[in-house]
Amino acid sequence: MLTAFCLAATLSAVLAIAADWNEQRHRAFYLLQPLTTLLITGIALLGAPGEYRSLVIAALLLSCAGDICLMFEGDRWFIGGLGSFLAAHIVFVVAYVAGLDQVAPPWWSAGFVIYGLAFFGWLLPRTGALKLPVMVYGAALMGMAITASARWVNLHDTGAALALAGAAIFVVSDSALAVRKFSGAYRYAQPLILSTYWLAIGLIAVSAA
Repeated sequence: MLTAFCLAATLSAVLAIAADWNEQRHRAFYLLQPLTTLLITGIALLGAPGEYRSLVIAALLLSCAGDICLMFEGDRWFIGGLGSFLAAHIVFVVAYVAGLDQVAPPWWSAGFVIYGLAFFGWLLPRTGALKLPVMVYGAALMGMAITASARWVNLHDTGAALALAGAAIFVVSDSALAVRKFSGAYRYAQPLILSTYWLAIGLIAVSAA
């Protein structure tokens, strides 16, 4: 069943990327984007019941709501998407610390902080009226990556490694999205954003399966 969900999610993702290649959007994209995220959520549903799995599922559903918002143009839709993904990252943070004896992050997780300070230092002057929400979102994104690092250091199992990989790739995806939103379109932006996003949440979903 896990393999079937993974294959279905991969096929849906490939079709969604093709349906929005170079942002020449086909109507099928409006179905395929949320469908892909829901199929990935189905992967997490296959896992054994527990707090971590429940929180990951909740975060993935919030991500799906963010997907729907970001399919449409305009700052209001963007704020809706930002808010949904902000909530998702907060839930991911809670998931990553669930069941840990201690939450002290490893020293190398400072790399996420350094990257965040450098990237958002470059980005924020370009965000205009959206500066505050972008700052809050950036802090939550870095927090998600740091707590994923803490989970891996504490558990040292395959699930925690997948969650950390997913969190790191999520940072890449959101960075690519932010560059396109605030600095301008660039070649193959949408395939890069979507492929890294679905890979990120796919790894996180498998970590709960």
